[in-house]
Amino acid sequence: GVIWDAELFQQLEDSDNLASFSQIDGELLQTIITKSCQAKADVVSKDEKEAGLRAILNYGHTIAHGIESLTGYTSVNHGEAVAMGMVAAGAIAVKLGMWTAGENQRQTDLIEKAALETRMPPLNADEMVNALTADKKVKDGQVRFILPTAIGQVTISDRVTPTLVREVLSPTESGQ
Repeated sequence: GVIWDAELFQQLEDSDNLASFSQIDGELLQTIITKSCQAKADVVSKDEKEAGLRAILNYGHTIAHGIESLTGYTSVNHGEAVAMGMVAAGAIAVKLGMWTAGENQRQTDLIEKAALETRMPPLNADEMVNALTADKKVKDGQVRFILPTAIGQVTISDRVTPTLVREVLSPTESGQ
């Protein structure tokens, strides 16, 4: 919903419960699966060689891969790490003036509604910055982030500095 489908995002916000599959309305679950698969198919068909647009499917993954690496792939599963990475990407986008604090809060609220963790485990920000440089989205020495610009829209950015990453990961700066 954040990267491609504002309508799906709204449907998820309007739903009663997203905390477990057994509690999600069957029709909504079918909509989630259908729209998610369609969004991925649309993106991949427009960028079969991953020249640009397809990278948006990695939203939340830049920080997520750092979290997974620094926690030894044991204490945080991939989905949880991606949720935390989405929250971090949203906070970075707010700091860069790319999207609003209100949109960021909507994203965080929806992630929490899905019973996913939004607060990062205690990690050393310098170690995270170092881990990010090993990510597959590094291009020409620059870490590329997928950042939201509106609900349903993201952009690929290499404007995220190590200082900004440290600010977002600092509990006193980000409120985490």
